[in-house]
Parts: sequence; structure tokens; C-alpha cells
Amino acid sequence: MTLLFLVVWLILTLVFCIVNGLHVGSIWPTVCYAALAGFIAVGFALYEKMRRQRLLDDVQKVLDGKDDFAARESSLAPLARQLRLKRGEEETRDKRVTESYRNLAALVSDIAHQCKTPLTAARMYAELLPPSAESAAIAQQTGKLQFLLDALVKLSRCEGGLIEENVHPSMESVKTLAAQALSAVVPEAGRKSIVLSVEIPEGLTALFDMRWTAEALGALLDNSVKYAPENSKITVAAQRYETYIRLDVLDEGPGIPEEELTEIWKRFYRGKTTRGASGVGIGLTLCRMIVQAQNGRALCEDREGGGCRFSIFLPAG
Repeated sequence: MTLLFLVVWLILTLVFCIVNGLHVGSIWPTVCYAALAGFIAVGFALYEKMRRQRLLDDVQKVLDGKDDFAARESSLAPLARQLRLKRGEEETRDKRVTESYRNLAALVSDIAHQCKTPLTAARMYAELLPPSAESAAIAQQTGKLQFLLDALVKLSRCEGGLIEENVHPSMESVKTLAAQALSAVVPEAGRKSIVLSVEIPEGLTALFDMRWTAEALGALLDNSVKYAPENSKITVAAQRYETYIRLDVLDEGPGIPEEELTEIWKRFYRGKTTRGASGVGIGLTLCRMIVQAQNGRALCEDREGGGCRFSIFLPAG
């Protein structure tokens, strides 16, 4: 098309020279030449724009799998074949990776489930033994093994899209959610003489999956209990807004440096104030993934006077 434009322009220029030679002193040949040249230039520019847009649309069809245009656009056929081949390779690789993660997650869950029975039996036998250094060591080691298994299960849930596939939100009671999450941390809180309180309005409901969200809230409570000092207080509070509810976990712990408030949600991240404490840095990551899978969000901020405020925002329904 560019060559055709040049040919037309040269012919027009030649005609202009001839006409201008026959009508010396007249302004009309110049006016007509300028008008025709501008018209041809604008037409060429519009044609090129449409052609490039059509090319982009056709390439997008290849990426979307609608590549029937290749038969009529022979110049694009090689590109279409390459894009189709590349797209197929990427889809195959993604399927294999996803399937591998799912199989690994299923394997880890099965192993953890099978280990529960012998671990429970070992703990029971350790409790039945007379108090001694040996029985205490058995109880300690079984506790460590249980911790590692729990960490593996949490890690497997973070992979392969398992959360998104298994979360099914429905209208549930926020107070019931808090009760389920708190029940898991009551023993540890009791050992540290931590007072647990609930400030949730009666009848407050939201749109969430009870089982998964209880695990998310439990991760926040477990984190607060772990780092809160003895004889302190942890409060679970909730309030309703127009389109969502806010669920807070307030503790009186050491707080989190401002530069780490966004980092703590990353997988395996261990803050400066948590070095040496138990944990592998998965709980908060799992919490955020569960909440985001339900169109919510999670955040953390320091409280005035010390401690942290972990917040979960869930759709009000």
C-alpha cells in the first residue's frame, strides 16, 4: 500500500507540473494539487490505521483460540501457527503444574490424616506414664510432630487453587464464627492467663464460608495469643457497615513495625520480633487467601498504646 501511495503521489506531482506549466501565474493548479495531496494522505493514514487494527484483532483471535482468519490471511498464517503452538504449550504446562499441586495437597492431607491416630495414641500413653523426664520428652516430641503436620496441611491448602475451589460463602452468624475460632485458642490462652472477650452485636450476619473463615480468624487469634504477654487481653469485635462487616482481633502484644505491616502476609515471612518463636510463616498467608477468595480483604495496623489490630472485611450479603 505504501508503494501505491508513492506512485499516486508521483503521478499527481507530474500532472501538477504539466498543468502549472500551461497555466503560468494561476493559483488554481497549486490549490487543487494541495487539496488532492492532502486527501490522498489522509485516506492512506486512515487505511493504515484500519489495517493495523485488523491485524491486532486477528492476532488476538489467535490468542483466544478463534484463529479461522489464518486461511484468508496467508501473510499471518506462520504467525498464527507459532502463537497457536505457544498457547497450547502454555496451557499444557499450566494444567500439569495445577494437577501436580492438587495431587501434592491431597497426598499431604492424607498423610496428616493417617498420622492423627498414632499421634493421639502416643500422647495418651505419655499422659498415662508416671511423671518423668522420658514422658515429658515424648509429649514434647509428639507436640512438635503435630505442629509440623499442621504446617504442612496449611501449606498444601495455599497451593493449587484448593481454597478458591472449596470456599462456598453463605449467610452465616458472625458470633458463631467467633465462637468456633476462639475454641481452638482457649487452652493456650488459659496457660498464659490471657482474657478472651467478644464484642459482637446480636444477630449480626455476613456472607462467608463458616469452616474456612473460622480457620482464617483462628490464624489471627493464634498469632495474637502466641505473641501477647501473660495476663493481657484479646478482644474479638465486629461492626456492620453498608456493604460489608468488619471483624477485628485486638491484642496487647509487642506490635509490628510499620515497615512490616504489609510484609507479614507474605508466605514464610518471619518478622524481626518473631525470631525464635514457633511457626513457619504460613498462618497469615492462609488467612488472607481465604478472605480474598470470598471477595473480602485482611489488614493489620498498630493500636495506640501498644498491640495490634487485625481486621477482616467480609461482604454483608
